[in-house]
Amino acid sequence: LNEPGGRFNFGVIPLDQSDRLEFVRGAQSTLYGSDAMTSVVQLWTKPGTTAVPELTFGADGGNYGTANGYASLAGARGHFDYNAFANQFFTDNQGPNNQYSNTLQGANVGYSFTPDVALRLRLRHYNNNTGVQNEYDFNNSVLLPPDLDQHAYQNDLLASVQLTVAGPSRWQHSFTGFEYLHRTRNVDSLQEPGRTSPAFGNIDFPFNNIAHINRAGFEYQGNYVERSWAQTTFGYRFEDENGFVGDLDSPPLSHGLRLNHDAYAQQFFSLGRLSVIAGGRFVHNGSFGNRGVPRVALGYQILRGGDLFSGTRLRFSYATGIKEPLLEESFAAGPFVLPNPNLKPETNRAFEAGFQQGLFAGRYALSGTYFNNLFSNQIEFGSLPNSFVGQYVNLNQALAHGAELELHGRIRPRLALDGSYTYTSTQILSAPQAFDPLLAAGQPLLRRPKHLGSLLFTYTGQRWGADLGGSFVGPRADSDFLGFGITHAAGYSLVNLGGWYRLTSRITAYANLENVLNQSYNEVVGYPALGANIRAGMRFRIGGE
Repeated sequence: LNEPGGRFNFGVIPLDQSDRLEFVRGAQSTLYGSDAMTSVVQLWTKPGTTAVPELTFGADGGNYGTANGYASLAGARGHFDYNAFANQFFTDNQGPNNQYSNTLQGANVGYSFTPDVALRLRLRHYNNNTGVQNEYDFNNSVLLPPDLDQHAYQNDLLASVQLTVAGPSRWQHSFTGFEYLHRTRNVDSLQEPGRTSPAFGNIDFPFNNIAHINRAGFEYQGNYVERSWAQTTFGYRFEDENGFVGDLDSPPLSHGLRLNHDAYAQQFFSLGRLSVIAGGRFVHNGSFGNRGVPRVALGYQILRGGDLFSGTRLRFSYATGIKEPLLEESFAAGPFVLPNPNLKPETNRAFEAGFQQGLFAGRYALSGTYFNNLFSNQIEFGSLPNSFVGQYVNLNQALAHGAELELHGRIRPRLALDGSYTYTSTQILSAPQAFDPLLAAGQPLLRRPKHLGSLLFTYTGQRWGADLGGSFVGPRADSDFLGFGITHAAGYSLVNLGGWYRLTSRITAYANLENVLNQSYNEVVGYPALGANIRAGMRFRIGGE
């Protein structure tokens, strides 16, 4: 779950005990609702599987004062399975006031009443503290000194209870209750001298911003398999979005409340070489009212293939996606922002066309996709004439389209290859209140490189394994709009190396070296990424099978 409005901080999400990570591309609002406007990322936690309880623990460390420790206890007995885990991570990073710590606790507990009825509880809680340095360093030239007292805190709890029922006959039912508690605080207590910009002069002011947000709800999803070639999915979702946002030093806080209802259905057919998915979702949102979002996807196998070409498949999809406003956009935040209850959702009209080609008796798979996204009703902050206040309004429109190629295969039984290349062209179509020429109509979207690629080699042996990965990111438009005259971030290449060695059946040593070539680069302009950094450690296992 993300914040209302789609915002999500991937940088502070610990992935310990992740069993599977899945990326669903394209507009997916039909099955996943508001905020699934361009893609969905799903994370599954490992269940317990061994009859003998298994304790796994380990630690690793490296330069930049990095230390990481973790443990889990998992198992399965009779109708019951469990996995309880914890993780603690800390690093100083580089430079003053740049430390980061994150603590994770979680559990995945299941009980099977019968072979067809099961109950599962999932919990994940993480708490992190980040020093917000805010130093502006462009090509090793410090244009803005670091902030020595700003800190950001985030505390999240995600919980769900799911009852699954298989039957009767061709039916499957899932009943899920969920809770997401999201707490953030960003505080700067001092006005430090020297932090000035050409555009705004002194930019260091005390503040104490908070967001206390709760998303709670219930979802039913049903599946009915009519035939071996047909399946229907349908469901209903209710959600209560409730939150307070603002600055504790500038009361009052703004309170936002939305009660949302969704109903959806999707039909799948597989008729010979043709597959069809068609569906739609009706959304009633407490802020913007009623919306409908359709999706259609087609696939056709034009060649079953042989040894050289082991299957050729064409695919096409059309969908619309929506993203509800953030709470502070609808209900305001602070004394200088007015609420706008009439905000519409941002929308995306998306279509894709591509192919999948198997090669060399299935050892390799090549795919290509053309994508086209038209974003409308984008939300922009606008100041009211002759005043110091403003509000968020629907004004902007943008286009993003391009193509990507992917190649996956096995060079040898133990050696895998994964490569990709993406070309993206973006353009701002409408921005009537743009405050900077870089954001005006005709300009590309910020931080979207035209050229992006990656290459990964993975070796997996009985006693040891290793991976060597490289990525390159082309130049892209970027700025922090402080008047330094910088309008782009330079392209860069990055090489990473990792490996593990099984000392015994229960002890494994591992190491990861990132930025092997010690490249100096900015992912976001003005904020240098880490130089060469290494982490090494050991993992132990007691019990299990």
